[in-house]
Amino acid sequence: MIGKSILVSVFVFLLCITGAVAAPLPQQLKVAVSVDSYPYMFTDDNGEVAGLVIDYWHEIGRQQNISIKFVAADWPDTLKLLQSGEVDLHGAVGRTPARAATFLLTDLNIDAFSNLYVMRDLVGANAIKDLQPLVIGVIENTGHLAVLKQQLPRGNFKYFPNVSALYQAALDGQIAAFAGLDRLPEQFNGHTELRRLFPMHRRIALSRMELAFAVMPQNKVLAEQLSQATAQLSRSYLDELERKWLGVPADKDTLILGVSVNNQPYMHVSPQGDAQGLFVELWQHWAEQTGTKVVFVPDTSSNNLQNLKKGRIDVVIGFPDNSNLPQGIGPAYQLYGFKSHYFTLNQRKLAPLTSASESKVGVFGNAPYQAELRRRYPHAEFIPYRQLEDMVQATLNGELSGFFGASAIIPLRLQQLNQNDVFVAQPDSMVFAPIYSLIRDDNTELAEKIRQGFSNFTLDWLIELEKKWVVQPDLWYFPQFRQQIPLTETELSWLNSHPDLRVGMLDNWPPMEFVDDAGNPAGVTVDMFNLLSERLKVDFNIQIYSNFNDMLEALERKEIDVIANVSEQEERRRYARFTDEFWSTQWAVIGPHDAGVVISTSELNGMKVAIYKDYKLARHLNDIYPQINVVPVNSLRDGLELLQQGKVDYALDSVEAASEMVRQAGYLYLRVQILEDLPTYPSLIAVREDYAPLVVMLNKGLRSIGKEERQQLYQNWFSFQVTQGINQAQFRQTMWQIGGVAALLLTFVVIWNLSLRREVSLRRQAEQKMRFMATHDDLTQIPNRSLIKERIEQALLQHARHNEILALLFIDLDGFKEVNDQFGHEVGDELLQKLAAILGTAIRKSDTVARFGGDEFAILLTGLLSRDDAAIVAEKILHQLSEPVTLSVGEVQVGASIGIAVYPDDGTDCARLLRVADSLMYRVKQQGKNQYCFSRAVNS
Repeated sequence: MIGKSILVSVFVFLLCITGAVAAPLPQQLKVAVSVDSYPYMFTDDNGEVAGLVIDYWHEIGRQQNISIKFVAADWPDTLKLLQSGEVDLHGAVGRTPARAATFLLTDLNIDAFSNLYVMRDLVGANAIKDLQPLVIGVIENTGHLAVLKQQLPRGNFKYFPNVSALYQAALDGQIAAFAGLDRLPEQFNGHTELRRLFPMHRRIALSRMELAFAVMPQNKVLAEQLSQATAQLSRSYLDELERKWLGVPADKDTLILGVSVNNQPYMHVSPQGDAQGLFVELWQHWAEQTGTKVVFVPDTSSNNLQNLKKGRIDVVIGFPDNSNLPQGIGPAYQLYGFKSHYFTLNQRKLAPLTSASESKVGVFGNAPYQAELRRRYPHAEFIPYRQLEDMVQATLNGELSGFFGASAIIPLRLQQLNQNDVFVAQPDSMVFAPIYSLIRDDNTELAEKIRQGFSNFTLDWLIELEKKWVVQPDLWYFPQFRQQIPLTETELSWLNSHPDLRVGMLDNWPPMEFVDDAGNPAGVTVDMFNLLSERLKVDFNIQIYSNFNDMLEALERKEIDVIANVSEQEERRRYARFTDEFWSTQWAVIGPHDAGVVISTSELNGMKVAIYKDYKLARHLNDIYPQINVVPVNSLRDGLELLQQGKVDYALDSVEAASEMVRQAGYLYLRVQILEDLPTYPSLIAVREDYAPLVVMLNKGLRSIGKEERQQLYQNWFSFQVTQGINQAQFRQTMWQIGGVAALLLTFVVIWNLSLRREVSLRRQAEQKMRFMATHDDLTQIPNRSLIKERIEQALLQHARHNEILALLFIDLDGFKEVNDQFGHEVGDELLQKLAAILGTAIRKSDTVARFGGDEFAILLTGLLSRDDAAIVAEKILHQLSEPVTLSVGEVQVGASIGIAVYPDDGTDCARLLRVADSLMYRVKQQGKNQYCFSRAVNS
């Protein structure tokens, strides 16, 4: 009896506990949120609360059927609202030890990051330690501050009460960097300028912030109830929320592409903040070819990987092959391949790196060739680094003997660090590595779209594009495909372990595949595999089959490894993998020579049409044209036999096979007509399912066979003759008729061509004259304002790519007005012409002097080593103008006030440089004229 009472008591106690935990949430919750913590919680232009946290709690309210009331305040005040009991909870705070001791915190399962936004022009400030002497702005009482003080204990911090004051200080140049969340607020009035001065790609990640909602300790039951409610939010919803608020703003049908900065000439950002480089242009062309809208997002490589994993971007456009990729991320397409070398100090006393070296060598942590380096240099110790600056400094300090890096990138980066003359590459140390475009593993549809888009690029176009961006011919990737396909170490190893690759071909499908009179395999396919064999350095052993189905079954049984000219079908994917398209099947119908003209396939309705039974079209022709009587045959030859016997009305096959077959004896009086309204089917190479690595290598090989080579392969075996069936007498009569008409036409064409050439020449001369008039000054015949602006824009792009200096001189003549007033406009014009000639002698052929208007001139100086070069030109101009100028009325004396703007110190766009140079010129005018002036000093 006592035992029973105890059990009842325990049951009641458990019921009470369960009831307390399971009690329903209040019908309304008051949630404290910040007005200025963009993009998590803020007030929009209409004064309404918005952001990720707002959407988060609205979803909780929807799922739990309760009302959510937001109480918005400045960040420091939101915690006071919670502590005073005016709200039930705080919507989101960063977890810190102090807050965990004060509140009950429960994670929101949202990834947020604390970042430092660094001023764009702070070259070399790539890590937190680089900001030690600079002023860093931070909001009072935020989670950023604790992280900053931990990582930069002697940091020079400046505190602000709210983000508006912080951002304004950044715009005013009071701080060099500031702490912030994942994105800058678009509601801030100076948002555009703020993003320009502190771009996203210059962010330095401080730490991952654990976002949590906060409840007072006395409300433990509410905290547990909310914990259960938030746990019901699906991961897919949270990912969607992060992409909406933490990703890049873009339409749903726009592909977001991550660009890893500081990798010029492959991918970087221009001074204006635009993505540029070889990989960027490759993807721009892909977008045009596939009709896809894209947006490029410059960021660091590590941030790109993290953003791809979270779904905030769709693609990382270029990343080295790496086995340590985050889970769920994989390669979609090998975009490129690059060479890396060993860089060491430019001192002869340093020994080269050899297999016996016991040196310490730096290597990037994500370098894909580390295993190869360890095999090649077994006694060396390879130390991973994240930053080039750290490897350079370690080498200068003697901690490293040198480091490995991309051969096209490192010299440009060393130039940025003013170390380009200090280091040299060891020629015999080259290693090769592939570059892949990365996507999430679950996005198979995008992977296929990427592969198909890039497979359509012609090799000629790729070669010309690469030459535009990569200067050194020995570093080119795409031209290598003409001789030998550049393969990775892994691919070479695979081929070495599979030395004998068996290729199945048919004995009776000319001109593509057949056995010649000597019993040898012949045709287009054989020639194609001979090319692939030569360029991949692999042997293909051809095995002959009489039946296509037998050949497919042999592939499924792994008795052969490869079959060419196959269409991809669902049932075949079970045992085969397929390459990119090599050529497409276009269809032709073969009939008697006296048959009528067939323009449309529908004209074959009600007729018997023979077609090779293993063609995909044989199974689907009746789906398109159900009234055609399809007669499957074992070969085109069988179909033509039925045609000659009158058992079928037409035979249907590829243009290539049809045109070749009717040229043979016995088929002279047949007629071939192309059917353009039938669907084309891509011809692919099928590879046995367990040989998937071979597909990638064959795709590279197919890429190497350019358009002209493919045409030559076809021309070696057939001509595209699609009219047959005339006898010899008809042929001779037709030739005589054609010859007579041709003679008359030739006479007319010669006369007409001479007239046309003269007209084209006159038109070209007129266009050139109009172009010159539009871009040059009528009086002086030198470039005008429009042309020099165009050349400045072009020069900025070139100089940004190579990190060179250019200068813009803005010149106003001193004393011109007096000469013009005293002697008249004609003499003034004469003086301007003389001055244009004088300025032209003061510059190089690669520079530009232009008349900007009136007595103002501008000079563009490119490829400068320092701003002293611009000073030399200015001094030369002032010296030449110190001598009297001889005019028709006698000698006159003039001078010049010169303002000099330098890229990138004074600006990174044309308009900015012109404004600076113009303002500096006026400063010279005010300070006595006949001088030149830079932005930081006046020289006389």
